[in-house]
Amino acid sequence: MHTRIKQLKVISLAVTLLSVSATLLRADGEDPYAEPSPNYLRQFVQEGMKMFVLERFDAEGKLVARSMEKVDGKVGIDGPVKRTIGGREISLRGLNACPSEKVLYNRVQTWSCVDAARDYAKAVYNGRASVILCKTLLLSPPEGETIPASCFLLVGGKGEPFRTVNDDDSMVFLGLAAIGRTQDGRSRRPDLEESQSLSQSMGFRNAD
Repeated sequence: MHTRIKQLKVISLAVTLLSVSATLLRADGEDPYAEPSPNYLRQFVQEGMKMFVLERFDAEGKLVARSMEKVDGKVGIDGPVKRTIGGREISLRGLNACPSEKVLYNRVQTWSCVDAARDYAKAVYNGRASVILCKTLLLSPPEGETIPASCFLLVGGKGEPFRTVNDDDSMVFLGLAAIGRTQDGRSRRPDLEESQSLSQSMGFRNAD
């Protein structure tokens, strides 16, 4: 009887560990909101190519579709929250561009909001990224319409540690975009509220 109880405890522990592992795997990778780890993004690396991955999630947060293609040419930076990647127009989810016309860029320089966004994003998208992953809850966008998404980039390699650049967070932190609100005043991006508060405290906006 004692041996049987021990066996049941071992089985229970194994099931618990498997459940935790599955949860961690989803949180690290196939999650509609969480920032993916560099290791998750590295699975899409193709030597000598810049890859664009688009993941679509349903209302329950389940990954239902993934496309992957090589990016030919430059990524278009059409302002703080607009990107054109492989012919697809992307809008950073829940964000509004340019809460102020001027921003304090590189901590000391006064730039126009749009110019600062283009300078920063072009350097990351077109200069450093090997993988661009955008996540959307829009399952079937009509042809030619903008896709609301959160975008993440893998940078590093060739002696530099791999890391994830969170485009949404970067635009908010640098004071180049503001979190949108619903009609009843709720935040559209509660996950970025801390970055927005930090940006305001550091005086990146209203540089005039």
